[in-house]
Amino acid sequence: MEAILRNVYRPYRRLPDLLELLMRAFARHLDLGGASLRLRDVGVLRLHRSGERFDLVWLDGKGAGAHADDDIRAVAHSARFPVTYAGEPLGMLTLSATEGAARSDAFAAHGAAFAHRCALLFQRYGVQRWARQRLSRSLLLVGMSEPLHRIEIFVEKASYSLLPVLLTGEFGTEKAPLAAALHCCGPRRDGPFIEVNCADPADDPAQWFRQAAGGTLFFNGIDELAPRLQNQVRQYLHSRLGQWLVVPGECEVRVIASTTSDLRRCVEEGRFSQALLAELDFLSATVPTLRQRENDIAPLVAAALEHHGYVAERKCSDALLEICERYAWPENVYELERVIARLAVMTGDAPIGRDDVALHVPWMIDRPHGERVGAAHGHDRDDGTSRPAIETNAAALQSSVLPAHWARCAMTRNAAELARLHKALRKALLYLGEHYANPISMEQLAQHAHVSPSHLSYLFRHTLNVAFKPLLQHIRIEKAKEMLMRHDCPRVTEVALSVGFGDLSHFEKSFRRIVGSSPREFRGSAA
Repeated sequence: MEAILRNVYRPYRRLPDLLELLMRAFARHLDLGGASLRLRDVGVLRLHRSGERFDLVWLDGKGAGAHADDDIRAVAHSARFPVTYAGEPLGMLTLSATEGAARSDAFAAHGAAFAHRCALLFQRYGVQRWARQRLSRSLLLVGMSEPLHRIEIFVEKASYSLLPVLLTGEFGTEKAPLAAALHCCGPRRDGPFIEVNCADPADDPAQWFRQAAGGTLFFNGIDELAPRLQNQVRQYLHSRLGQWLVVPGECEVRVIASTTSDLRRCVEEGRFSQALLAELDFLSATVPTLRQRENDIAPLVAAALEHHGYVAERKCSDALLEICERYAWPENVYELERVIARLAVMTGDAPIGRDDVALHVPWMIDRPHGERVGAAHGHDRDDGTSRPAIETNAAALQSSVLPAHWARCAMTRNAAELARLHKALRKALLYLGEHYANPISMEQLAQHAHVSPSHLSYLFRHTLNVAFKPLLQHIRIEKAKEMLMRHDCPRVTEVALSVGFGDLSHFEKSFRRIVGSSPREFRGSAA
């Protein structure tokens, strides 16, 4: 049943439209004679079957329409399934079938599962409405994959608790929307929701906790919170472990924190407070990456197109979806949203095809058959099975598409691409693009970027999927390629020295490994 619902799912803007689509597919799968779905504040969806035809109509839930499920029970064997979220009743699902089918264990299991899916979708769109009213933006989770289903179940269980929540996930995963959902779906949804941008926070911890009194305090990117502020947060946070007994001006605040780093490793490296981590790590979840959500790629592409004012059916092609489903999305949903918006704008009214992707986002185009472009590391499919090793070869990735792209960005000072990076990483890349020919150490680069060497090293590996030294080598090779293509090209030895290689043999080996040919062969082909 889950596979059938995933196949028909579409990211509709309205919950009733989506429920109609899912109800029809569900009824066909179970061979139902009729059904009704009553949802609070939505209405009653009535399904009537005539032969092979399924007719659906929405009633307002008042008057005669309120008894739609009673009508179904009167004409056929039926079963009722409460629609609940975290124990709170939201409505009722009534299904009719033959007597034998209605009494089977499979029928009961499918009915209960579908009712729960409806409850989760009800909450999704409820969070979207809340976010529009409170945050002036739309926060709607998109997809029906199993990894996304698991994280939604976590939110359902955790939302009614007051225990701290720690959300860990790669850059670009939906940590902030999930934090909003944890607040919105809980008993304090009408209380304040205060977000602290930990990389550059305003005010001070005392002010944060005062503003969030009676609601939720969300530390967005707590791994980037300065050590001084980490210690101050502890002073205002009620210790559930008894690490400290007195809290000045203690107020009722639910704390949620997100991180892209492994905080335990940060503790080992001396970059994060062990005492603070112990207080935060009560309810924890890992937000799934897009690599783990293959079944969600197509609806996410459609949602991105619709979000930017395009009709998905007109703009989306099979070629685009094939490329998107093979790409690893190292920056996850953020990257997908940005890429689809770029492609939509640059292609006008025409559908987005493979040639458009090659022109505007060339690093997404597949490498040799079977290899997954952009994969940062090994990962699993939705069903938990491992991908072939060739798809997740990080070494192959680090020697090709992404490092070459960021090398060009550093050399050309590509403002649009660099603007989306952490400011320290942006400073580091601009410095490398200008001083590539000089000996550069991580300590020197970190001093220029105004961060610690360990943090800058982390930013290189986590955001760009490449270490500092290999990227510097790519920049030097890209500059060497420019020189070799000139009509007045100097000797290969002079090229090597001018771009920062002190040894000709090392330069030639590095050039062949990155470019696929020797410097002389490259110069000959360019001529």
